[in-house]
Amino acid sequence: MTKRLDPSASSRRRPAASERVRSSRLGDASTRGGRWSTAAVRAREQAREEERRRLGRELHDELGQVLLGLKMNLVWVQHRVAAPTPASLSEVGEKLPVLLDLVERSIETVNAIVTDLRPPPLDQFGLVAALEWQTESFARRTGLRCQFSGTVEFEELDIGRATAVFRMFKEMLTNIERHAQANRVTVDIRRVANRLVLRVRDNGRGVALKQALAPTSFGLLGMGERALLLGGTLKIQSAPRRGTTLTAAIPLANRRSGPRVVILEPQQ
Repeated sequence: MTKRLDPSASSRRRPAASERVRSSRLGDASTRGGRWSTAAVRAREQAREEERRRLGRELHDELGQVLLGLKMNLVWVQHRVAAPTPASLSEVGEKLPVLLDLVERSIETVNAIVTDLRPPPLDQFGLVAALEWQTESFARRTGLRCQFSGTVEFEELDIGRATAVFRMFKEMLTNIERHAQANRVTVDIRRVANRLVLRVRDNGRGVALKQALAPTSFGLLGMGERALLLGGTLKIQSAPRRGTTLTAAIPLANRRSGPRVVILEPQQ
């Protein structure tokens, strides 16, 4: 299944090609002797803190402001009905549509937050449908041209691992939105042997591998840490002005297999 998600015009997928130059520096920094290093723990906590901040902003800026408006209008109504007159009751009647609108906005905001935390397609239709849904939402919100390609559903993937893959995918899209300066994104998910392989490519400004290895690259470190926790690998292919490709390979079974490293390659 291949689907183009383009707000303005169709886009063509550009195949990735690279000359393999492997570095285990980031992988070694993540695990030493089977224990998480300071860099990996810091990346994980940074990702969690960023999620808390984002949720806090939504609750304060969206829901908090709507509820404050609702409270102020209810106080206004309370004053009018304390000593009712025909004129004040008429004013209250005119105010009711405003109150109903605020209540409706509160419901919409709560539903949006709940959906963002755990999208219904993930439970109702499975991982591939949820990733496609997230790609469509991303394309609508950012205006980027997106192409999604997915194979059959991964029925043996338990809900915990599916949720972890979904959150990793959201981090990939967030990283593109914030840093890539891209106008085209290609998403591909497929089964390779006993692994789920998720590949996300953008045509943005790219990043030097030294920069990707920097301790301050919490986004990339967080994605790599999620992959490692699932017993998989994260491969980063990038070069300045050549875009970036992130490839996560995750075992379908709940066990670790293969080397626990993050692979970095130059993008060509």
